[in-house]
Amino acid sequence: MSRRSLAIGAVAVVLGSILMLSLAWGLQHAALSNPPVLGKTAPKLAIQTATGDEVRVWDLQGKPVVLNFWASWCGPCVEEGGVLADGAKAHADVAFVGANNQDTASGFSAFEQRHPHSYPAGPIVTGTYQSYGVAALPATFFINSDGVVVASFTGPLDATTLDHYLALIAS
Repeated sequence: MSRRSLAIGAVAVVLGSILMLSLAWGLQHAALSNPPVLGKTAPKLAIQTATGDEVRVWDLQGKPVVLNFWASWCGPCVEEGGVLADGAKAHADVAFVGANNQDTASGFSAFEQRHPHSYPAGPIVTGTYQSYGVAALPATFFINSDGVVVASFTGPLDATTLDHYLALIAS
């Protein structure tokens, strides 16, 4: 094998590695992939909790909001549930809202019995998940106290990632 062949092979391996690392980073930091609402006022959205209370995201303006889209049939939504509950408990100055997405009433009820949310969560009654550009679940949007969507993340959040995005909307 010639030196030239070895050099070309080495360059191919390095470039392939860089590409794979870039893809992994992009999948892990999916917040950059949802530009339709970023930097804009959050679309109107309201949910109805299991107790019948209606929570309107636009009424929460004045404090930061973490808006999480989830569904009972979404395994990763269960996976991140504890992270969001811990985040809500640790950040009382931030409103956490769970928007149940494309679910049945019985699916929502069964989920809440097995994995109750510690913050307001329920089916969407005003607005749509499409207005936020949600394409996969879970999807979380970080809205500052002025009502502007600052960041979004698609996939299950871990504590470190949640803290990173909370820092972007903290007062």
